[in-house]
Amino acid sequence: MNATSPTGGSRHIRRMNQEAILQLVRSQGPVSRTHLARRLGLNPSTVNRLVEQMAQTGLVTVAGEGEPGKRGGRPAQLIVFNGDAATIACLDLSNDPWQGALVNLSGKILHTFSARPVPGDGEANQQVLAAFIDEMLALHKSQDSAPLRGIGVGAPSIVLWQSGTVVWAASLGWRDYPLKQWIEKRWGLPTFVENDVNLLALGESWLGVGRNSQNLVVLSVGTGIGAGLILGGRLYRGATEAAGEVGYLPPDRGALGKDHTGYGPLEAVAAAPGLVERATRRMTEQPASALGGKLPLHANDIYAAARAGDDLASALMAETADYLSLAVAGLATVLNPEMILLGGEMVHAADLLLDPLRARLSGLLPAMPRLEPVSLGDAGVLLGAAGLVLQNTSAEIAGMRAEVV
Repeated sequence: MNATSPTGGSRHIRRMNQEAILQLVRSQGPVSRTHLARRLGLNPSTVNRLVEQMAQTGLVTVAGEGEPGKRGGRPAQLIVFNGDAATIACLDLSNDPWQGALVNLSGKILHTFSARPVPGDGEANQQVLAAFIDEMLALHKSQDSAPLRGIGVGAPSIVLWQSGTVVWAASLGWRDYPLKQWIEKRWGLPTFVENDVNLLALGESWLGVGRNSQNLVVLSVGTGIGAGLILGGRLYRGATEAAGEVGYLPPDRGALGKDHTGYGPLEAVAAAPGLVERATRRMTEQPASALGGKLPLHANDIYAAARAGDDLASALMAETADYLSLAVAGLATVLNPEMILLGGEMVHAADLLLDPLRARLSGLLPAMPRLEPVSLGDAGVLLGAAGLVLQNTSAEIAGMRAEVV
């Protein structure tokens, strides 16, 4: 046996016990050491030692004292998680404007920021991003805040997780761009880059409507269509880190045997630009439609007209529900998640889509998932970025539903 194995094994056990303690403290705190030992089946002296170690790092604090025991005596001290022990810088580069936030360890947003990217100009966007991060870090320093644990970034692209490389973000002009390496070299902080929809799923699984779910999917429908997958409590990326690219599902046989670059065949018809293109093409066929005077047309115009009972807009949204039903059916039958959450730009049309989706899929699927809108709004990607940093900068921090592997 390798002489270092016992040490490595004991270190792993200690880390697992720390994670278990922190998860209970975060979810049920304030709690006593006795409660922790009893719930986790640990020796009280082990719990005392681990709690003291975490208290020294600031991760937990003593909140006060509970009720005296049954036999009287000194009341037990109560332990709480200290979300203010550190700060995380989070960025969401998926929309215009970009969004940024300083977030504490409990997911509380302390300060928000925004910046305007330059469409398609990679070099200019590098400069904009540098100024954006400088602004965030300068405020953090001026506030005398808790130590900065790292930087988390959501990018509108497939991201190679280990290297933090943005494969292709057309809106930003970045192809095979080593974003993680560039940030870490410039600011010297641990940095983690991930696809924005994956971060949205991670955020929802930590603090959103999916926080009690081990298996969930976020279906993001905006300029494109993608899905973030939490399976068995873990963020799933796939063999080539392209899992969830459901916009490339064929909506019909006509999509087969063809090259699809830029947009997949499903998102070409069902994402927001596809919806607008279908509406623009058919407005001449129905001149009485309220959409007729809305050029240039936006997806929100179609949602509003459908709510007002416009025939063309209602038909367009019904077709969109048909297309999205194909994606939901594929995700539900292959992955069997507990819930599928609608996110992205079309979450603003959840009232027009979710009931039709449920109606189309009722009786079709072997197991019907819950269909709900995402709950964290514009903060979802930022909170997912915070979770990403938390899980990858300290083996001691636990308590989030989804692990990153």
